[in-house]
Amino acid sequence: MDCSATVSIRFDSDDEGIKTDLARLADQLGLPAPARETGDCDYLLTMNGERLELHRNDPKVSRKTRLYVDFLSGPSYYRYVNNRTIRQPLARAVGIRQGYRPILLDATAGFGEDSFVLAALGCSVTMLERSPIIWALLENGIKRCRSHPEIGAIFSRRVRLSRTEARQFLADCKQPFDTIYLDPMYPHRTKSSLNRQNMRVLRELAGDDSDSGLLLDAALTHARKRVTVKRPARAESLGGVEPSFSIAARSSRYDIYLIPQSRSEDDPPF
Repeated sequence: MDCSATVSIRFDSDDEGIKTDLARLADQLGLPAPARETGDCDYLLTMNGERLELHRNDPKVSRKTRLYVDFLSGPSYYRYVNNRTIRQPLARAVGIRQGYRPILLDATAGFGEDSFVLAALGCSVTMLERSPIIWALLENGIKRCRSHPEIGAIFSRRVRLSRTEARQFLADCKQPFDTIYLDPMYPHRTKSSLNRQNMRVLRELAGDDSDSGLLLDAALTHARKRVTVKRPARAESLGGVEPSFSIAARSSRYDIYLIPQSRSEDDPPF
């Protein structure tokens, strides 16, 4: 992980419960104890009620640019309400079909949007995130879902989140996964669509995923049936390894690598 952004935790509330939670988080992440004055750093973690937020430590930056994970509103919730078809490109790419839901490993969870979609479609999903800060935001977003009867049940029954390096996880893991899903950091480009705030922050906190080719090699060794890699529509294949086939999406594509020994007449590739 080749990142250099610095993060501090700011405590700007009189709520002792929040102070305790932030102190526990600082210990988990190996950060200095929460303080009202955080000094010089690139980003600040703060609590807004129950919601953990990240924002730049810059008074010139609008408070509206704060980042947080939210499955109960916004784009993630919209996808949950309006697009739970198994014919969508993501579902087809990981191998979902009528009567079959693969056991999935999302090795590059990020902000968790795709894992949420796949869990909502009925898959059991293990999410891995190696950036401690992104992991903390993601864990907090999942925690806040507990009060929602449907979405809370999806996360409690079908989703497991782990803060870990994916290659090490695969080296140690004995559990089989039907599909391993990879969404590594997109290559640097000048297109404005790749400069969305959350993607810029993710790159600063998680690095450029320069080891994504090695992760693909590990995934191909461990997956039972397929490895699915999300790529920009016109980007070259990850690590120069040609996929078995690809599925186009709106501004991206999914490269599917079938594991030959898993093919059979009872288990068609798509």
